[in-house]
Amino acid sequence: MPNRAQKTWNLTAAALAMTAGLAATNAQLGAFPYVSSPQPQSPLPYALEMAVQNKAQGARAAMLRASLIQHMASSITCYRPDMTQAQWEEALSTYQLLPPTQVPSDDPFQDRFNVDQRKWNSAGNATAAPGDAGRANLTYSFPPDGTTWGLSASGFATGSNNLIASLTSAFGNEDTGKEYVRQGLAAWKKYAGITYTENSDNGIAQDQVSTRRSTVGDIRIGGLALGASTPVLAYNAFPGSPSLASIVGGDMCINTSYFSVGGTFPDSSNNFRYFRNVIAHEHGHGTGFIHQIPCTNSKLMEPQISTAFDSHNSDDRRGATRNYGDRYSGNQSLATALDLGNLTTPALKSFTNRDLSLNGFWNNGANASGADFYKFTLDSAQNVRIVATPRGGNITTGQQASGCTGTSTAYAASSAGNLAYVLTNADGTVTIATIDATAAGAAENNLFTALPAGTYVLRVFDNNAANLTNGADPNTIVQLYDLDVQVGTNIYANPYANAGLNKRVRANTTARFIGNVHSATTEIRVATSISRYEWDLDGDGVFETGVSPAASQPQPTFTYVSNGVYNVSLRVRDSNAKTTIDTIQVTVTNGTMTVTGAPVNGQTGTVVPFTINGTNLKNVTLASQVSITTGSGVTVTGTPVPNALGTQVTGLSFNIAPNATVGGQTMRVFNVDGNVSTTNFLTVTAPPCPADFNNDSFVDDTDFVIFAAAYNLLDCADPNMPVGCPADLNNDGFVDDTDFVLFATAYETLICP
Repeated sequence: MPNRAQKTWNLTAAALAMTAGLAATNAQLGAFPYVSSPQPQSPLPYALEMAVQNKAQGARAAMLRASLIQHMASSITCYRPDMTQAQWEEALSTYQLLPPTQVPSDDPFQDRFNVDQRKWNSAGNATAAPGDAGRANLTYSFPPDGTTWGLSASGFATGSNNLIASLTSAFGNEDTGKEYVRQGLAAWKKYAGITYTENSDNGIAQDQVSTRRSTVGDIRIGGLALGASTPVLAYNAFPGSPSLASIVGGDMCINTSYFSVGGTFPDSSNNFRYFRNVIAHEHGHGTGFIHQIPCTNSKLMEPQISTAFDSHNSDDRRGATRNYGDRYSGNQSLATALDLGNLTTPALKSFTNRDLSLNGFWNNGANASGADFYKFTLDSAQNVRIVATPRGGNITTGQQASGCTGTSTAYAASSAGNLAYVLTNADGTVTIATIDATAAGAAENNLFTALPAGTYVLRVFDNNAANLTNGADPNTIVQLYDLDVQVGTNIYANPYANAGLNKRVRANTTARFIGNVHSATTEIRVATSISRYEWDLDGDGVFETGVSPAASQPQPTFTYVSNGVYNVSLRVRDSNAKTTIDTIQVTVTNGTMTVTGAPVNGQTGTVVPFTINGTNLKNVTLASQVSITTGSGVTVTGTPVPNALGTQVTGLSFNIAPNATVGGQTMRVFNVDGNVSTTNFLTVTAPPCPADFNNDSFVDDTDFVIFAAAYNLLDCADPNMPVGCPADLNNDGFVDDTDFVLFATAYETLICP
């Protein structure tokens, strides 16, 4: 793809000129230095023209030239933006300037589509037809280094995966590198109806399976050193068969050689945007998208990487929502309406969401996704303004019926549909108002004055009858929109929070969290910015990181010591003091169980509460997982209560029988992650000898004299009574005949037990 910092040639015009039989001379294609062509009528640079003549002659050569011109303008190749002449020749020879995963065609004018023939469904199988706006719930995984990676059908050799080592070297630790990969996928979570959960990976060689397996992710992400001399930054299989591609399965192969090339993957600008956009772009292929044209440095899915924007632009969002719906995908009926909650209690609240999507005429589009349903509740009468604003702007994109010359069409994306909305009662039986006052491309804005207390349902829909049957071009019917439900006066909306993806980390390693890449403000009535990123990293429900007066934490790290699943929450706070929370699940593995802390002493015949301190105790959930393994007569009772981090367990007691073995005892703790034994954690002691007042281990005449003195005083409250009233053997506050009987029994035994 031409380097746009240098002079480029109008390829569309050249293609038209060629097809009309006109000469095009002295043309320059992007970064190529101009060299006279061996065929004066050819618009191609010398090297490409020579390559064409080596491959074909006569009419076939003319067709190939036209194909190349078309591909140069509408290239769907996964290449770096600053290719050398030698790299262009290699790309021509090897791939016909197509993606490494797409089969070159004998027909140079074959149509190219922006959407492949299969997409993922909600169960993680790549069997769904494109354009259904149906949600996908995907798993993903990182194969361990050493896994055989790559697919020979891509045109590249297979080899040993080295992505983990490359990420660790480039980013300082493994999980930070993985987190930037995850952020590339999180861009799709932000705009499309796709959720992601990281899975373990058993290290089987890369294959082309496109149905769910528990042993690996639906999407696997690995890498090989393909060399920095090749212009290919990465390649990615399309979802499933049938496909326009030679390989399927959705997996990604990153060219790890580029971690050592300045200005590419190591470029830290804008939170490593270069690298993140490569990941987001490649995963676009993995979710079923082919490159978009024309190449104007304005779309994520253009053939070459761009850092002029972050992830998805308008056309990318339209394509993503055409296939998977928006991030609330599934709210296409009254029963599945998105609940905006109570907008009056405990305080007035407005709702704003950006980059939503409709997909066809309201009661017809794929999955009836031309309508979105929302509901909200008011506890008191309120003025409520509801605004549905079309978005998308004016874009030019290629439906490749004849490449850039035929189907690179300008669309008024803001008026692809005609927004309208209906407000009804909770069960939809009473229509309060239908708002459809403006033409396509204009917002629908209405103030409901003193709307009574109650629950309401809002249906936002596309009322453009031209989209009734999906239109002549289904990709034109997608309507992006923003929705504002504004309560009261100057009650501003909450921001959007994106904590990343559900992920896996190893215990006792550094886990990285990134909240400032995809989180954003939503309020546009006043200038608003994100002011603080706050985290609950241990999953105990308390935000402890980044909370005032401490510094905001957009990218904190944390070390987990215990296996388990942690609900990690990001709370984004904006300059209007509005907040939103996004929660992900972090699965921690490979923890090592330890037990620390002071030993416990207990007498026979008693119940002794105890606390276990250590690591990897989160999954100790039953009393039977704790036991005394030496001696006899000690059982563990109660219900264990691990703390959030699995470093402490409370709620248990040792029940020590009267005949329990006296001495130090070993405690064993186990769970699904392992076990540990601690010697002398419990020391069992014999009961004391209460009548031995002088503590010489005998109840003798000396003790009798002490008892007699107390017996004469009688009342423990007597100021002359020894401190503690030790002769009150039954603890009733008096030294009386009952105590005498107890003392006499001990006196008769003489030796303390």
